[in-house]
Amino acid sequence: MNRLIAKRAAGLLVAAWVMVSPCALATSISAGNADGPVDVLTNLQFNSATLGTSAMSLLSSSATQTMAADPTTLNIPGWSFGSQSGGTLLVAKTTPPPVSGDSSYALEAVYPASTTGAQYTWANFSVASLNTEDVYIEFWAKMPDAKEGCKFLKIFGKRSDPEGDADTTFGPDYTASANHGGFDNVGFGDGSGIRNDYQDVIDLDGANPTYIGASYGIAKVLTPQMSDWPASNWGTSWHHFKVHVKFNGVTSSGQQMADGEIYIAIDGKVYVDATGLYNRNPENGPIDYIEFGGWAQTDPEPFDVWFDNITISTGGFVSDSSPTAPTNVTAN
Repeated sequence: MNRLIAKRAAGLLVAAWVMVSPCALATSISAGNADGPVDVLTNLQFNSATLGTSAMSLLSSSATQTMAADPTTLNIPGWSFGSQSGGTLLVAKTTPPPVSGDSSYALEAVYPASTTGAQYTWANFSVASLNTEDVYIEFWAKMPDAKEGCKFLKIFGKRSDPEGDADTTFGPDYTASANHGGFDNVGFGDGSGIRNDYQDVIDLDGANPTYIGASYGIAKVLTPQMSDWPASNWGTSWHHFKVHVKFNGVTSSGQQMADGEIYIAIDGKVYVDATGLYNRNPENGPIDYIEFGGWAQTDPEPFDVWFDNITISTGGFVSDSSPTAPTNVTAN
């Protein structure tokens, strides 16, 4: 494997692009395989390189998580941050494993208790200018206190109406299920409706194979763990997520091709590896942006979700070995 490192953007955000030789590509068909040269679009960490002098001064004034910076004041290329309806988005101190006692900073989405929903936080990265239908996403997340549900990760395609719908959603369960706060499925639309939001699902435990809608009988859907990811797995520590979403293609005549892909791995274990999907509507365009955090609904306890070391790329995943927990000591 050949790797070439280069700066993609000047200023606060430093990224890299990696060329993968064709002979290094995996031969087995998997949605986790690289499908071209790996181009890193962003690597989001919070440290002196991204926070700036004033935010670092604020955060450094406290030895605990009592001080926080407002991410909306940061000018990070491609990113937008915000919150509403009771949600709060912060950059706060934390001590991620395995470097015990080594302070660092991460993105914290804070949600109050609610039985009706409506709390909202967002950290959005735009890929609109690329006109791509294919993104690879890697990040660390933790939910150290109450285990509740939110949208967590959403991939939005370009569209004019309705603007609030995502084409793919992967998040911890916010219903009154036995796995409240854990991961049960990934939702998507098969293109049968213009909204194309959460009409179809792939269950992580392999149940309900017909729930993939128009893709049933066509797609190859693997769920290697044959198990949900239980809420108890969160504990108080960080967990590593790898997600690949490829929208299915559309011919020049507007007909869909069954070549969409969804891949999900948590802490090195593959939970979903699906190829040959219908997972977009021809009226919806390429990928617009990726959202972290999102809406929280029907959560009886206040909770917070942390995100760190977010890497978004095209062509393939950046990591090709076992991940290590984020330390945020220096900028990548």
